[in-house]
Amino acid sequence: MADPRALGSLLNCLRGHVPSDIDWQSVIAVANRTLTTGTLAYRLREGDHWPRLPGDVQTFLSAIHERTALRNARLSAQLAEAVLCLNGEGITPILLKGAALQRTRHAAGGEGRLLSDLDLMVPVSTMPHAIACLARIGYRLQSDDIAPESASVLYRECDVGMIDLHCRMKPPRPRIGHDDLASASAPVAIGEGMALLPSPTAQALILILHDQLQDRDYWRGLIDMRHLLDLDVLARTPQGIDWNRLLDYFSVGYPRTALLVQLFTARQLLATPVPVDLVRGWRPRFQYWRRMTQARWPVLMAPMTYLTLALDPPRFHAAPHVGVANEGPSPRAGTLDRLAGTLRRFMRQKAPGKV
Repeated sequence: MADPRALGSLLNCLRGHVPSDIDWQSVIAVANRTLTTGTLAYRLREGDHWPRLPGDVQTFLSAIHERTALRNARLSAQLAEAVLCLNGEGITPILLKGAALQRTRHAAGGEGRLLSDLDLMVPVSTMPHAIACLARIGYRLQSDDIAPESASVLYRECDVGMIDLHCRMKPPRPRIGHDDLASASAPVAIGEGMALLPSPTAQALILILHDQLQDRDYWRGLIDMRHLLDLDVLARTPQGIDWNRLLDYFSVGYPRTALLVQLFTARQLLATPVPVDLVRGWRPRFQYWRRMTQARWPVLMAPMTYLTLALDPPRFHAAPHVGVANEGPSPRAGTLDRLAGTLRRFMRQKAPGKV
């Protein structure tokens, strides 16, 4: 069971307001579970409350701040090397997720964000060349069995993070590829190389697609607090988020509902400046209530997920069944197997950082 009081105190601290009756042990425990301790450390160190924090809290958060900065510096150097390598093959990658947000960190509170890996997107026609290029500087594929819609994951033993190489976003609705993002991006220097940095609106699109549809958080009722903070940071950049443009990316039905649920959640938890008219209606409010209730009583996750699937089923394109006549399973068996596999994915253990 999540501690709603500790979560509320954490959110207040992230907004710059430290409650007088705060239980630091519980708050830091929630920050650790949601992978937001680095952001908490940065915002408190930069705020007026730092001198009044208990000494042991200052010591712990200072250590987290230093280690987060060190890890992110190593990832930045790794990114610069990879981008320069790709540029040598005539490839200008698009920065995604944390790699993109790090270049937008002049926004308030963006600096403490912990980076776990590096996400880049290249045109599908250049993917083999990009993999070969990175292989020449020591990268190896984590798996040779790569589905067309999945990222190619590359690693080196000497690095602190992997490189996830994409050619399109995984969810089919909306289908977002390299050209879609390139048109909403601007060139940015990465060390001695050059990459494309998506606009805050396009970055918000990527984060919401990843969590709500690819990770199925909309149906499962989960919140990735680190990405929710990212969304808030993007909304507060000088350029800001074009809310109507963001809305246009998502077709009517579950994609748009999933978007509105995430925006309403950000507005409620972080006071993100989402226009109130954009999130009117009962669905965003009901799913927000469901998320908070489920966070407090995780046992409700399974029945609420089944209910959401029944009311708003995803319409992903299933792969055609392949089999040999009289030897493979029947089409009915194939359909049941796919259904069972889909349910297992929806009921899998939640990833680190999600509540």
